Amino acid sequence: MMMTRIALVTGGAVLAGVLCGPAALAQAPSIPKGFLLYEKQARKDSKHWYVSENSPYEEVWNIQCSAVRLKGWSARRDVVYDTEIGGGEETNRERGEQVFVFRDAQGAGKLMARLGKLLDACGKTVKVRKPKIGDEALGASRTIKATKASPIPQTQKFVAVRKGAAVALYWDMHNKARSLRSMAQHEADAKKMAAKLCAVGGC
Repeated sequence: MMMTRIALVTGGAVLAGVLCGPAALAQAPSIPKGFLLYEKQARKDSKHWYVSENSPYEEVWNIQCSAVRLKGWSARRDVVYDTEIGGGEETNRERGEQVFVFRDAQGAGKLMARLGKLLDACGKTVKVRKPKIGDEALGASRTIKATKASPIPQTQKFVAVRKGAAVALYWDMHNKARSLRSMAQHEADAKKMAAKLCAVGGC
């Protein structure tokens, strides 16, 4: 069983300079090149990483138990690491980073609230945590056990943090292979990014 993904459409541009506060959102929300924590690394290694800029087919990488569309942001960027792009399903393992920028904090808050509702729908199959990071943060882990219908188990984890009108999300998933990241590492990344998000989402 693979992680459910959510399709959506968005658009954006590159910010010419770094602004803070309400002035940061006076122009169309955008994300400077190299802004994500792992973006520079990703751009140097196309064998294992890929970078996505406002793709109309990208998804929000979170744990959920029903396919519900999420939308509303004006700019986004994703970097994804895959140990074996196009490799075997049993040994599959991936991790990634996403940044979403909205026109206001209310829009970003709605995304966080929606993630929480999706986790609620999973019931006892997920372990939810709310680390004290940024304006609000949410994390969860879930292990899908192997069955006759789906003989390959899978573990999924993510941590999302909001600061102003921006949301950053750190995730990983693996099947029988070893995990690429721990929840502690996701939370450390979220904390590091929370200190940067004011530059794109205002504070």
